[in-house]
Amino acid sequence: MMMNRYLSDFERNKILSNPDVKQRILMINGDKKDSKLELTKEQQKQVAVNFSKMFSGLVVINWCRGLKLGMAKQKALEQMSAYVKSKTNPEHPMNKYLHALDNQYRREVSEEIMKSEYSEEMLPVNADWVKKWEKLATDDFNISMQQMNQMHKEFMPQKTPEKQFGAKSFEEAKDKAYQKMLLILQQQIQGDYQRAA
Repeated sequence: MMMNRYLSDFERNKILSNPDVKQRILMINGDKKDSKLELTKEQQKQVAVNFSKMFSGLVVINWCRGLKLGMAKQKALEQMSAYVKSKTNPEHPMNKYLHALDNQYRREVSEEIMKSEYSEEMLPVNADWVKKWEKLATDDFNISMQQMNQMHKEFMPQKTPEKQFGAKSFEEAKDKAYQKMLLILQQQIQGDYQRAA
């Protein structure tokens, strides 16, 4: 059985909807990159601050609930990765940055857990301040997550092509590239035909 060498429409659209691919198609045709497909430095900073607060809040919550500090950090890494993996839209400009942050935290915090002399530390079970600290961390986490989700909602690409980030210029660039490809193929076919005659 011969394997189909061509991509399905679903696979093709998935590739072409990737913001990095869109930027490269615009570059192929000499068009300017679409700034709406990327976060500004200030927006990246806001995402990073909220990501850090969410992670720290989860570490404190997990630690207050009886885990050793190293395990609390490891569980927080897993919880943050689950949050990031729930953001699946490849066209969303925030998702690429969230995945990069998640990977960075996983590398750095995992190394920190292995090297830290405090990884085996536990909090006292019946201390009154532990419950208060957990409540404070929970409140901080919820506020940071709400802010992150609000930002994510604001940057969500629209469903209609006219309103989609860079859709018009991307479609024009894609059409130009397709027309160039057809012209080249026609020239090659004509050359082959003339040589055969």
